[in-house]
Amino acid sequence: MQWDSAITLAYAAEQLFAASQLLTSDLVPGSRALRMAYDRHIVPLLENERFLPEDIREKLMGAHQSFVSANCTGLSHDCARQLASELMNILRDVSRTLNRNSGPPSWNVIDERIA
Repeated sequence: MQWDSAITLAYAAEQLFAASQLLTSDLVPGSRALRMAYDRHIVPLLENERFLPEDIREKLMGAHQSFVSANCTGLSHDCARQLASELMNILRDVSRTLNRNSGPPSWNVIDERIA
């Protein structure tokens, strides 16, 4: 994995985690939380989408398109729940990708030439 992609994935995880906190809050109504999540966290993330792995980029852009379309026609409660679920699934994908590519911590790797 290239350095730019690793940094962007970490940024994506951070932004999606913050969005998920809004989306799972009992203090903010669902449709408002979704709008805030997109405005504050997803739109800034999309500014760096070219560094994301293709599958995550496509899912994120698809979710954004769905949000824009739904927002134009009126965001129903069910639609807001569906879009929130999509974002949570993308967060899981980002987490899996980061975990798969991170490997063991460097302090835990034994150099067999020295040992």
